[in-house]
Amino acid sequence: MKNHTPGKKLTSKETARVLGASEASVKRWADGGLLPSEKTAGGHRRFRPEDVALFQRGQKSRRLNARGTNAVNASASSPARGVQTVKTKRAFESDENLAETLFGALVGGETEEVSALLVKSYLEGMTLASIFDHLLSGAMRKIGDLWQQGELTVAQEHLATRAALSALQTLDKVIAEPEANNLLVVCCGIEDDFHELPVRCAELILKHAGWEVLNLGANTPFYALTEMVSRLHPRLACVGSTILGNLDRAVREYADLRAAAARVGAVIVLGGAGFADANLRRRLPAELHADSFQGLLDFADSLATTNTATTT
Repeated sequence: MKNHTPGKKLTSKETARVLGASEASVKRWADGGLLPSEKTAGGHRRFRPEDVALFQRGQKSRRLNARGTNAVNASASSPARGVQTVKTKRAFESDENLAETLFGALVGGETEEVSALLVKSYLEGMTLASIFDHLLSGAMRKIGDLWQQGELTVAQEHLATRAALSALQTLDKVIAEPEANNLLVVCCGIEDDFHELPVRCAELILKHAGWEVLNLGANTPFYALTEMVSRLHPRLACVGSTILGNLDRAVREYADLRAAAARVGAVIVLGGAGFADANLRRRLPAELHADSFQGLLDFADSLATTNTATTT
């Protein structure tokens, strides 16, 4: 039988807490095949966080449908009964053990473990922005620092990035689709910056806030983004950078982007370490220089709210 890495699977008690249900209900759902589970050599049930998240998502949909069919008084044995959208009191932001476990899984390229840790954090009440700001970004920054110091290899850094990107795909699948706000955002990473992960995180943050997201990917020149802004008229253009190469060229091309954005009513957000310097920010002005994914989310939400107010 497959060994169970600590933290990779949820116990029955943890699953019940996440779902806001009793352990007896969790057992019934597992026995009935509604909630996939595995058993350890000792006969204890273990649940993958991804399966629990998908089950929770399904129950939310069932409850919404039940409201229209007067099915809210289902019996206590129904899987929908007792499943609540509650957050636990556990503060993952201060959980150093979780951060260290994630770091180790990333360095080892353990895709399944990384996915499970991120999904479990989400299930326990951590927002996407907090997961990215307090867990994933910190772990990847540490990996980058160790690589620069020669303590990690290029291969390890690449494995960590691949594991993180794969985990984001899993996380994306288990989160319920939000109500669309009918606004378009174009995201990309700056030219000569091949880091995919920050742009992908920004994409998920905005997607699950209701935005339609067009991700142009890493290593996108400003002139290419200018062309897309002029053609598609997005409400928001979001550019990430961990490094910035030819500054003079970037300033010239960015001026064209700003002009194009003004013509179509788009606003620009610049984020990441590459845009952190105060002098550089003066040369590359933007409606927001984001220092965190939470900052990006707050700004995007304010734009969406303003747009709704002006169209009603």
